[in-house]
Amino acid sequence: MALTVSNNISITEQVKHYEIANGIKLYTRIISGAKEGKTAVFIHGGGSGGNHTMLLRPAKWLIEQGLFARVILPDRRGEGFSTPLTQKLAIRDHSMDMRALLDVLNINEKLTAIGISYGGPIAIELAGMDSRVDEVILMASSPSLKAVKGIQGFLYRTNLLEKITKYFYKKNLGKLSAEYPDFEKVYDLKNNKELTKHFIEAIKHTDHKMLESFMLQNASTLDQNNSAVSPDIKLDIPIFQIIGSKDEIWETNITHYKNQFTDIKSFIVEGEDHKGVILNANLFYEGLKTIYTKNN
Repeated sequence: MALTVSNNISITEQVKHYEIANGIKLYTRIISGAKEGKTAVFIHGGGSGGNHTMLLRPAKWLIEQGLFARVILPDRRGEGFSTPLTQKLAIRDHSMDMRALLDVLNINEKLTAIGISYGGPIAIELAGMDSRVDEVILMASSPSLKAVKGIQGFLYRTNLLEKITKYFYKKNLGKLSAEYPDFEKVYDLKNNKELTKHFIEAIKHTDHKMLESFMLQNASTLDQNNSAVSPDIKLDIPIFQIIGSKDEIWETNITHYKNQFTDIKSFIVEGEDHKGVILNANLFYEGLKTIYTKNN
């Protein structure tokens, strides 16, 4: 069953560029419901060619379910319509971008930081530097990536992965008319093949001038020295993890972080891998509703 949102809820959307520093802008959508309640910032994952529209339907679902009244959806720097990268960025750099965005938006109340995939550790780092964040939700994510193994690990260690990725981007970037990719409909796709095709189409519609930014984004994400939250971060706020039991990218058992993060609770979606958070999103978000409402 696909993740669905009814049409009988009053939702408003505002989307614009917000300048968070000199020459750095984050393209951000703010979705608001009809009721009073808490605000969340929802941070999308890695993988060049992505943007916040992947989280548009989940954000509306969260509002419809009454979990939040407002959800902030930024394109991370180097992705979507935000400022392209000119250098590699660490997880902490993205978290500082998020904090600056909250400042520009004049957010003063307590809020929730949600991160999907690579957005997860960014959300944790944000909580570690910003007292406005009083809880974190990890969707198909954890504080750390798993070690790169198998053929992908071999390609990474021999620097072949970067060459293959660059060849793919050079072959596909700008092959179709430039447009902002809309990933909202990925939740209606039926399998990995359709999902891969959708993302390749998005790459083809992306301006070839983004090649350097995409390569820097990939290099940042694949850097094993940039694959986990800072070990000096200590949090006693609630951290909720919803993850597939077969997730091949992120740690499914994070109990060993108890000394660093004292209040971690997990909901395991049995039989689902990392892409399950898209292809079977209803399982993950109903899991979130179960574990989150029990503790709030």
